[in-house]
Amino acid sequence: MTDDLILDVQGVKKSYDGLEVLKGIGFGLRKGETKVLIGPSGSGKSTLLRCINYLTRPDAGRIFLSGEEVREGNIDAMRARMGFVFQDFNLFSHLTVLDNVRICQIKVNGIDRETATQRAQQELARVGLGDKAMAYPAELSGGQQQRVSIARALAMDPDVLLFDEPTSALDPELTNEVIRVMQQLARDGMTMVVVTHEMSFARQAADELIFMENGHIVEQGPPGNLFSHVASERTRAFLNVIAEHG
Repeated sequence: MTDDLILDVQGVKKSYDGLEVLKGIGFGLRKGETKVLIGPSGSGKSTLLRCINYLTRPDAGRIFLSGEEVREGNIDAMRARMGFVFQDFNLFSHLTVLDNVRICQIKVNGIDRETATQRAQQELARVGLGDKAMAYPAELSGGQQQRVSIARALAMDPDVLLFDEPTSALDPELTNEVIRVMQQLARDGMTMVVVTHEMSFARQAADELIFMENGHIVEQGPPGNLFSHVASERTRAFLNVIAEHG
């Protein structure tokens, strides 16, 4: 474990029914960095993200968060320090936006209701939804719902935020409003790992791109290097396809 890494992923492997999905993945993330995982569907990106916070148990490898190893005995405590933003929002439909954002603070972190309410309102304002606190998820657009889920993750004051294709269920206009929030988080120094096909975000916000295929890291480096000086022909082909359909 390198002392200055917020997240240190070492040799993570995962198989399903004999099919090896992750084949020894490792990378490090420092405070304030944004790393973007790209690659074709089925390359293991989302599985890797889920292994990092043990929503999916890795078969091998080690994961450290701020110097402490994530393991069976401390999973709940470690998950509370890793915000996770899902593809499909995962909001409680019977709760207001305000309650969706403050409930984990109260139930998981033991924060009093007044303090949790103040923090929830602060984070809703941060994502541009300060006026939607008393609305219910069904009354919001998909982009607004995803911004509520981002506010919920931020309210837990995480060491790192994990985004699993947060715009994949959204149309282009709604995608843009979520991407703008994420870009601002990157500018504010939030520590993030993002799985996405949004290359505009990758170009503007990522400190490093990691291209994955077939459970391996094929290539990684700063966006300028990967977009302008691609070493791998496979990476070049993938980026060309993304550009054609972007």
